[in-house]
Amino acid sequence: MIRVQTGTAASLPDRSNTVVFCFEKERRPGAAFLFGSDLERAHQSAIEDGFSGKAGQVTLARGRGKAARYFFVGLGRQDDATLDGVRKGAAAAARRAVSMGLTSLAIRPTLLGSAAAAAQAAVEGVILGTYRFTAFQSEPEPRKEIANFFIVGKDAAEARQMSAGATLGQTTGNAVTFVRDLVNRPPSDTTPADFVRIARASVGRGVKLKIYSKAQIERMGMGGLLGVNRGSRQPPFFLHFSYRPAGKIRRRIGICGKGITFDSGGLSLKPAASMETMKYDMTGAATVLSLFTVLPKLNPPVEVHGFTPLTENMPGGNAVKPGDVLRTFRGKTIEVLNTDAEGRLILADALSYACKQPIDEVLDIATLTGACVIALGTGIVGLLGTDPALLGRLKDSATAAGEKMWELPFEKDYEPLLKSHVADIKNIGPVGQAGTILAGLFLKAFVDKGMPWAHLDIASTGWTSGQTALSEVGSTGVMVRTLLQYLLSYR
Repeated sequence: MIRVQTGTAASLPDRSNTVVFCFEKERRPGAAFLFGSDLERAHQSAIEDGFSGKAGQVTLARGRGKAARYFFVGLGRQDDATLDGVRKGAAAAARRAVSMGLTSLAIRPTLLGSAAAAAQAAVEGVILGTYRFTAFQSEPEPRKEIANFFIVGKDAAEARQMSAGATLGQTTGNAVTFVRDLVNRPPSDTTPADFVRIARASVGRGVKLKIYSKAQIERMGMGGLLGVNRGSRQPPFFLHFSYRPAGKIRRRIGICGKGITFDSGGLSLKPAASMETMKYDMTGAATVLSLFTVLPKLNPPVEVHGFTPLTENMPGGNAVKPGDVLRTFRGKTIEVLNTDAEGRLILADALSYACKQPIDEVLDIATLTGACVIALGTGIVGLLGTDPALLGRLKDSATAAGEKMWELPFEKDYEPLLKSHVADIKNIGPVGQAGTILAGLFLKAFVDKGMPWAHLDIASTGWTSGQTALSEVGSTGVMVRTLLQYLLSYR
């Protein structure tokens, strides 16, 4: 756990390792007024070593005063710089510090927004940039971690503002790493029953958790969840989390998360290479759980309900077959033509159940379609929904959180592509045609008319096969920051 402090330059520990942000071709760093001539001298030395301030560039220079060394971090052109650049720059500096065996870091975040927002971004960057998962390694590579992180304000008032932002950044960053830790676990150690055990131990004080067993799910008539579960020896579960704030409730929000703890594809079996990362198919459920680990601490003025259907998708002797028909919680029937389009089957039950609860809107988050990778690549979340105000607020929250999403159209003319001749709807459309949009149209059929709804497809963004600015190989924890920002936006 990183210890975060805020204060003025005068209270900065002696011989600190100080991060200073610079715009491209900036001749005098904005933080020079805090650190004086020693910083200006060190900055000139960095320029002589090739530092230009390009985005992501990190150059070290020795300090001769209070700072033992300076990490000069480039933000790029001033007109293009964003708070996410501060977040990623802090991550890059922290990684460099860790590689040098340093355990403390001080930072003066450039104020591309409020002081609180800058501090939040910096703390998130340090936490996310230095994350690694070693729980199942017998001899992990030894390294020292950043234990102390000091954020420098220009005066006591600004330092207090930064303190609030730093606290939020630490809470948000830890929620993201919670998802990463859960998703990165081996799938045989994160069965539906394991997920339930972890959820019980992790939810914040004041969160209510209802756990529905297989027998209860059968009585509820959740045929989508039960159908997907038929090939697995692991029983399914359905979880309903609920949080009520202290004080006035401004909105009641439901969030469903896809919880396929391992996806083999079922009888429509995936190729071996495609199965290698399919432990990540419960990222949506892990994201929902992560929210309920921190909501009591953040206390946003919204009532939040979380819904996570949990099962494996396996090719057992009793597995659902292509051509089978499932009857869902809503009563609507589904013709299953591809058992590897299973996430929408369990979400059909979750969304239908959610609409029966006292909520004003419902969201779902899911690693749903490979088509989203083709449409948007690995850096942008797919967004679909029925309510412009809800979608707009989500997009604004993503921008504020430094995450990217793009709204795809709901094309009503595509709805006939899901028409079944033996059931109410089929679970796939024509191969290679608008897969993400058709998946959204399928889910829409299980949302009450008039209920504001948004769907987040994180299939392309929930996992990374290579290091990025904020992630190591594995789970990214995408959309945790956005969803927390969304819930807090009602303050």
